[in-house]
Amino acid sequence: MLNLIATMIATGAATMVFALALFYMAGQLFKKPEYEAFVSIEIYQIIISLVIFSTIFTASWGVNEIAKSLNNGQDMFSTASSYLRYITDDIALEAVQRLQALAILTQWASSITMRFGASVWGVTIPAFPALTVIERSVDFLLILLSPFTASLIVQQIGLQVIAGIMLPFVLPMGAVLRFFPPTRDAGSFLMATALGFGLIFPFTYVMHSKIVGNASTPNTLIYRAFESQTANDVNQFLVDKAPKVVGYINEGGLFNANMLFSPFLKISFLLLQSVFLPALSITLTIAFIKGFNKFIGKLG
Repeated sequence: MLNLIATMIATGAATMVFALALFYMAGQLFKKPEYEAFVSIEIYQIIISLVIFSTIFTASWGVNEIAKSLNNGQDMFSTASSYLRYITDDIALEAVQRLQALAILTQWASSITMRFGASVWGVTIPAFPALTVIERSVDFLLILLSPFTASLIVQQIGLQVIAGIMLPFVLPMGAVLRFFPPTRDAGSFLMATALGFGLIFPFTYVMHSKIVGNASTPNTLIYRAFESQTANDVNQFLVDKAPKVVGYINEGGLFNANMLFSPFLKISFLLLQSVFLPALSITLTIAFIKGFNKFIGKLG
């Protein structure tokens, strides 16, 4: 890939230098000083384009090395993909599985009825009426989790696309286009876009992994309480926080309150990465692209 990028940059620069040489000779032949002035300006632009490309490429390599030092040798995109897989597999899907199991059990239990009295004068009542409320709550949570889980999957796909096209193709393409006057503005925009999405965007996910990942590890007190295999510890923790809800879920000894409360902890981290953090990342990236594009434009 480095050989391909070097070939693209060298070819673009050589083509522009050849065209400028023709312009310079034409200026000398037809005594056109404006041609010579144009050549001097464009040579300056070629040098600026090479400096910008070298700076961006070096900065990308340096930031990637910093990310590797923070994440056991993984580059930014690998760290971001691993982090999103962790959020999706260990948090989102596990929460969905627990809620789906609870939904099936509550639907079954709420359908059980008891009959009292003769067939004509008797009455039929549900055996566990409180479970209907739990069933509706679980169904609502499952509907709520679906778009957020899809958001995580889309983010993973987007990161793979960005890693495959931004720095390897968009960056050298922008550098080549910036060599030529008619496409200089487009080249500057492509270079700023490549740097924003190839460097700033994945680096925000590295920061997310350090912030959200550490907060959701089994070292936190609440996480250990929810994930504890000791029923007494879990029940005591939940009884202190929500005794009535725990009583409803544990009604008849059919369920464990941890089946409902454990997904709530996971949902808090899931919503953070599904809604707020991606919006923050894209906002920072777009702001950087606009600012860096203006900076490049002021250079020429």
